[in-house]
Amino acid sequence: MGVKSILNKQGILNKLVLILYISLFISAFAACGLKSQNHIHNMPLPEVEIIKISPLTKAKTIESTGELISPQTTEVSSENMGKIVYLNIPEGKEVPAGHVLARVDNSTTLADIKVAKAKLQNAQENFKRMQALKSEGAVSQQVLDNAIEQLQIAEGESERAESLETKTSIVAPYTGLLSLRKVSLGAFIDSGDPVVRISQIDPLYLIFSFPEQYAPQIKIDQDIKFMISNSGKEYLARLTVIDPYIDPNTRSVQLKAVVSNSNREFLPGKFANVRLETANIKDAILIPQEALIQEDSKKQVAVVKEDNTVIFKEVTVSEWDKDSILISDGLMEGDVIVTSGHQKIHPGSKVIPKSFSLIHNKILDKQIPE
Repeated sequence: MGVKSILNKQGILNKLVLILYISLFISAFAACGLKSQNHIHNMPLPEVEIIKISPLTKAKTIESTGELISPQTTEVSSENMGKIVYLNIPEGKEVPAGHVLARVDNSTTLADIKVAKAKLQNAQENFKRMQALKSEGAVSQQVLDNAIEQLQIAEGESERAESLETKTSIVAPYTGLLSLRKVSLGAFIDSGDPVVRISQIDPLYLIFSFPEQYAPQIKIDQDIKFMISNSGKEYLARLTVIDPYIDPNTRSVQLKAVVSNSNREFLPGKFANVRLETANIKDAILIPQEALIQEDSKKQVAVVKEDNTVIFKEVTVSEWDKDSILISDGLMEGDVIVTSGHQKIHPGSKVIPKSFSLIHNKILDKQIPE
């Protein structure tokens, strides 16, 4: 056998081995793919939480921001000049009406009172003498009139001096909350110098505004709902005043509501989120906020069909609430929507629905019977 013949046989053998390896590789790959495909088909269907849409009657609301203010705030000042000899200002605390906040040294005032009383006594005695002499014809009517005039002046000066004595005490004009004091013990103050600021805190006023187009729907004595900066708790106020004048720049109308603060929960200056119910929307479709899928400007909801296949519907949102969303277009009565488990599904997915219930109007807190 020649060398050339041996080489040809060796080449054929190598090709056969190569073909065998390729065949084994293809068989193994096909088996692996089949196993993977079988694994996919054997995976359990994802479970999703759902609700069934049922139209409701929903209260239409308008929202705004407002501020809590005190009905009255006063800069308490001294009506007399002098040195502060007594100070009782509990800063940041509430004091009752008539609480003595400070006293000014009244030694000068007491001296003035003594002088005024002495002048009054002399004027009274002089008037009596002139009156007796006039009756005897010893003096003229003019002399008696002068005595009467001096008596009236003395009486006025005496009353003025005595009133200054009462003004040496600086008192709270009404029950209210005190600010930081503006004076110190021993300081000299002049008449009119501020001592402390006091604010009434029960009740408080809630001042806010709404666009003028809502004015016809707002009524006096209407309940106003409000929340204080992320408190998570909603409070009630009563609408008492609707400003008859519209702001020419903002085209809005200002409103005032009274807030009971008997528990001292609020302080003046706090900002509030205000919500006012103006009308009812019939056949409203509400969904939980968790059901909405947002991608940029697109808003969608996953809807489960009768065969448990998921489709995505684009919806139009007309109003947001703290608990739910009002949908104006895209959903209808009877639609079953996914509220939880969105990360496990896509259009065309088969799912296992659970937690079937009817949506209810959380704004009115009115459960729709199943």
